[in-house]
Amino acid sequence: MLKIIDVEARVTHVKTRIPFRYGIAEMVAAPHVVIELLLENERGETSRGWASEHLPPRWFTKVPDSLFPDEIRDMVIVIEHAVAVSRGLSGPTAFTIWQQLDRAQEDWASLEIIPGLLAGLGSALVERALIDATCRLSEMPFERALKSGLLGFDAAQVHPELSDQSLEQAFPGTAGRTIAVRHTVGLSDPLVEGEVSDAPADDLPVSLEAIIRHYGVTHFKVKTAGRLEDDIPRLHQILDLIQRYDIEPMFTIDGNESMTTAQHLIDWSRGLLADARLEPVLRARLIAVEQPFHRSIALGPDAAAALRELRGNVVVIIDESDDAVGTVRAAMDLGYAGGTYKGCKGVFRGLANAALVRHRGGGSVLTAEDLSTVPPLTVPQDLVVASVMGLSHIERNGHHYFGLLAPLSPDIEDTALAAHPDAYERGWDGRVRLRITAGLIELDSLLAAPFGLAPELDIATLEPLSVEAAVRGM
Repeated sequence: MLKIIDVEARVTHVKTRIPFRYGIAEMVAAPHVVIELLLENERGETSRGWASEHLPPRWFTKVPDSLFPDEIRDMVIVIEHAVAVSRGLSGPTAFTIWQQLDRAQEDWASLEIIPGLLAGLGSALVERALIDATCRLSEMPFERALKSGLLGFDAAQVHPELSDQSLEQAFPGTAGRTIAVRHTVGLSDPLVEGEVSDAPADDLPVSLEAIIRHYGVTHFKVKTAGRLEDDIPRLHQILDLIQRYDIEPMFTIDGNESMTTAQHLIDWSRGLLADARLEPVLRARLIAVEQPFHRSIALGPDAAAALRELRGNVVVIIDESDDAVGTVRAAMDLGYAGGTYKGCKGVFRGLANAALVRHRGGGSVLTAEDLSTVPPLTVPQDLVVASVMGLSHIERNGHHYFGLLAPLSPDIEDTALAAHPDAYERGWDGRVRLRITAGLIELDSLLAAPFGLAPELDIATLEPLSVEAAVRGM
């Protein structure tokens, strides 16, 4: 029997090295919340676990006229509620405790009229810290804790059709020792060196051209505007650049919720496929189009009609619409090919969706996505989960837009580098950053850790989480 004795939330702040523009938002700084959880077993033995997440503007709700302090308040409130609810929860496994927390958070959010995607941020943070504490308590890395049954994960509790699927069938083999970085190409990111202005003095790449040379990436996530007159020329430019480096790319397209009618997606997709330059590349190299519909219509009958008409030509998955544990299943029943894994939606939900996609097969797709996250907690936990799911690539952009580790303690860079020299490196300026070589991140030491990070943390120097503390550093 496991029991959560205490949970604490603290906050620090991070700033971008270059602005990150996505959809209706531009991020230049963000509060970074850290959760510490104390877990006890029936023998009175205890361990601590940690998790962290940015509080990004206009992603969880995407309300165009919302004020940033109001968004921060809403995100802090859902985290504070999840922290309060989780204290004292007990159960035989981490999975059963998470189920209690998720139900309590969902019920509260329904009463308070809080969107499910936003409410899930709080329970996902506590869940990841709970998984970390469980792995540390048993001195077992995440992959073994999952596949041995220690975590108690049961995909059929999320998707009943998986009742006959074993853990080995859901996650066959062993996690890959490397994973490819799928680099984000933002809506206004410079493609070539001549387009760069106000480059930071950190010797890191800014343009896509420099990124390809520096990191050796071969996978890309291209953000689009949903306007053929803008998207087609930009896709041409990106392909021209990639081909100059003799790369055979794989890529996804992020639709950024830019479409509010079924006909918009149909016309846009047909327009792309009608382009002689794009058509063969899209058919051979496009993994999926992610969340083209605005969440207000994405799971409705009009979306279903559009997906039926495009079947066999364009693979479409959801992301922001994934606001509850059963949503990806409902979306696939509607005609979507699958969904996305993001740590801010929850690990167990993501694992269940991965098992569902494997079970259904037939062109089903699950991708792993970024939220401009940074090490030493959010990124390695994401990498470990995605690798155990069997994914060979994952969107990563926090190393590009932010560049550094989150300042969780004065010695965090030295500590992370010493424990994980295959995953991090020291740059020319002495700062520690994620190591990416030939487009790949090495995972050996991260997979051997309890849950992505081997050392224990001391976050006592960070300020306790509150709305005021979160806003103050902005």
